[in-house]
Amino acid sequence: MLGLTATGCARSPSSRERRERRLLAATLSSGLLTISIVLFGLYLFSISPPVTDSGAGAVVHEGGSQQQRPSNPGTDGQGTFTLHPEEHIFREARTIHLTWNVTKAERAPDGVVKAVYLIDGQFPGPVVEARSGDELVVNVYNSVDDSDGGGIAVHWHGLAMKGANEMDGAVGLTQCAIASSRNFTYRFRIDESQSGTYWYHAHAGVQRADGLFGGLVIHKPAQTERTSDLSIYQYKTEQLLLVGDWYHRQAGAVLDWYQDPNHYMYEPAPDSLLINGEGWFNCSMAVKARPVNCSETGKPAVVFGDNRRVRLRVANTGISSGLTMSISHGNMKVIAVDGGSPVAHDTPAVGSIGILYPGERMDLIVDRNVPATSESRQSREEPEGQDELTITLDRENMGLINFALTREQSFQLLWAASKSDAPMKHGQRAPVKHGQQAPVKHGQRAQEMISQFNLADAVGLPLEPATLSAIASPQETAVLYSTMRVRAADHNRPVGAINHTSWVVSDPGQPPLLSLDREEWADAVGQPTSAQTLKVPWFRQAGQGRWIELVLNNFDDKGHPFHLHGYSFYVVATHHAASDQNNAYNPFDPAAAARQTMDTATPLRKDTVYVPPMGYVILRFALDNEGLWLLHCHVLWHQAVGMGIVLQVGDIADDVKRRASKLCRR
Repeated sequence: MLGLTATGCARSPSSRERRERRLLAATLSSGLLTISIVLFGLYLFSISPPVTDSGAGAVVHEGGSQQQRPSNPGTDGQGTFTLHPEEHIFREARTIHLTWNVTKAERAPDGVVKAVYLIDGQFPGPVVEARSGDELVVNVYNSVDDSDGGGIAVHWHGLAMKGANEMDGAVGLTQCAIASSRNFTYRFRIDESQSGTYWYHAHAGVQRADGLFGGLVIHKPAQTERTSDLSIYQYKTEQLLLVGDWYHRQAGAVLDWYQDPNHYMYEPAPDSLLINGEGWFNCSMAVKARPVNCSETGKPAVVFGDNRRVRLRVANTGISSGLTMSISHGNMKVIAVDGGSPVAHDTPAVGSIGILYPGERMDLIVDRNVPATSESRQSREEPEGQDELTITLDRENMGLINFALTREQSFQLLWAASKSDAPMKHGQRAPVKHGQQAPVKHGQRAQEMISQFNLADAVGLPLEPATLSAIASPQETAVLYSTMRVRAADHNRPVGAINHTSWVVSDPGQPPLLSLDREEWADAVGQPTSAQTLKVPWFRQAGQGRWIELVLNNFDDKGHPFHLHGYSFYVVATHHAASDQNNAYNPFDPAAAARQTMDTATPLRKDTVYVPPMGYVILRFALDNEGLWLLHCHVLWHQAVGMGIVLQVGDIADDVKRRASKLCRR
C-alpha cells in the first residue's frame, strides 16, 4: 500500500521499502511453494501401495540397463496368441490331458520387475483350446514356495461345470487350496451347448493380480466348412488378446493398502496395462516415494496374422478397470460377448468399442478394408500407413489419481503380409524416447471421425420359441442388494456384502462348504461384523423347465461387474439411476413391476454383467445346474473384502461332498 505524509497526502515508497516488500513477498511465496511441494509429496506417498523390498529398488532412467524379458512360449512370434479353430471344429470330441507346473519368479512385463505366477514358465499361462463336448483333465502342481501357506486354485471362468461342481476352483466353496508341493487334477466335460471365449484364473486370495491367469477358447463344432464360423464371418485368422490393468506392487500389499482405514475405501489405481503379458511404463513417472526396479523399454507392437480381416477374441483380465479398445484405421464389429452369446447382426462396425469390464469378453471381426481419410490421419498426426491399437482404461475405480499411470496407450498395429509394414518379431518394440508418452495425446481418442459402439447397447438375436415362452414366465423370483461400506465394527475397513452376507475365506485350507452339511456352514465362514450372518439362498427345485428372475440391486455409488459361477443368464433389463439416489427395484411390488420394461425377445446371454451405480439389473435363466455357485464382483479388491454370496440350486449329493473333501484330507 502507499505510505501517507504528515498532511495525509500519499507519497511513493522509498527504494528501501520496495526492496523490503519484495523480500517479504518472495519469502511468503517460497514458503507457500515449499508447503505445496510437501503436501503434494505426501499425497503421492499416500496413493502408492506399500512396497516390498525388490533388490536395488532404484528407478533406472534412460541410459540404464535394458530389462530383457523372456518371450512367452505361448505366443506365436507375432505378439498375440494365434488360435487354431481348424484343428478342433471338424473333429470328434475327445479327452485333452494337460499337466501344469505353477511357479513364481521375477519378470518385468512392462519394464518394472515384479514376482509373478508362471504356468510351465509362461506368463500369462498357456492358452487352452478345445471344442464343445471335450473333456479336460488338468493336473496342477503347486511348486510355489508359499511361506504363508495360502495355496492356489484355478477357476474356469464362464464354464457351466455341469456335474462337476467340485471342479469349479472356488477356494472355500468347492475345494481346499492346493498347498505348496501338492497337486490336484481338475477333470470336467465341457457342455455341448457351450462355445466361445473364456479364460481361467486364480480363485484363492488375490493371486489373479500377480499373474495367475490364461486364455481358454472353446471352438464351436461344424459339420462342414460352409457351416463354420470361418466361412460365416469370412476370416482366416483368429487371435486372442488378454488385456487388463496391472499393478507393480504385490497383490497382498495392494490389498493391505485398500483395507487401511486411512484410505477411506478409495480403490488403489493401477500402474500400467498389459496386452498378452506385455506393456510399457515410463520410468520417469514412477513415484519417488515408492521406488521400483524399472528399465526403459520400447512399446510392444500388436501383429495381426492377416492383412485384411481377423477374428479377435478379447478378454478383460484386469483387476479393477473397464477398458475401451480403438483402432486408427479400419473398423471392428462385435459378433459375440462372454461365452459366445451372439449379438444382433445389425450391430454397427466402428473404430472404438467399450466399455469391457473385468471378467467380460467380446469377439470382434476386425476389418482393414476401410480406407482412412486424410483428415483422420491429420487429426491423429500419424504417418501414412501406420495403424495403431489404443486401449483406454476407465476411471470409475480411480478416485485417487495415480500420476504414474498412462491411462490411454497406443500400440503399433501391424498386419501380416502388408507391403507397407516391415516384419516385427515378438518382443521387438517400437522405440519410445525418454519421457515420451503414448503416440496419442492424453484425452485424444482413436477414430475421432468414426463412432464408438457402447457395449451396453448390444442386443442379442431373437430367441427361439421355446426359450421365448420360458423366459416370459419364471417360476422363481429372488432379490439381492449389494453394498460397499466402511464398517466401524470392523475397524473402519471397507466391507462388501450382498443381503448382509460377506464372502471372505479366512483359511484356504479349511473344508469347503460343498463338503459340509448345511448346518455347519455358518461356523465355517466367518463374517466381518457381528451384525452379519452367513446366508445361502436355496432354490430347492431345479431343472431345465424351472426358471428364475434374479434382481440384483446395487446400493453403491460405483458400478460393479458381477460374475455368476456355473451359469449364464439373459439380461432382460438394466437400470441406470438418474441421480445419486438409489433406484432399487422390488419385483414383489405390483406397481413397480407394472412400470418395469423388459427385453425378453432379444436379450443378451452373459455370465458377467455390469450393474450401474445405484442401479440394478434383472436376470432370467433356467435353474438347470445343481450345486453351490458363487456370485461376486469381479473387481478383485471388492471381491476380497466380501462382495459375494453363495447360491444353492437343488440338493447336493453325498458323492459330491466326498469328492469336494478329498484334497483337504491329503
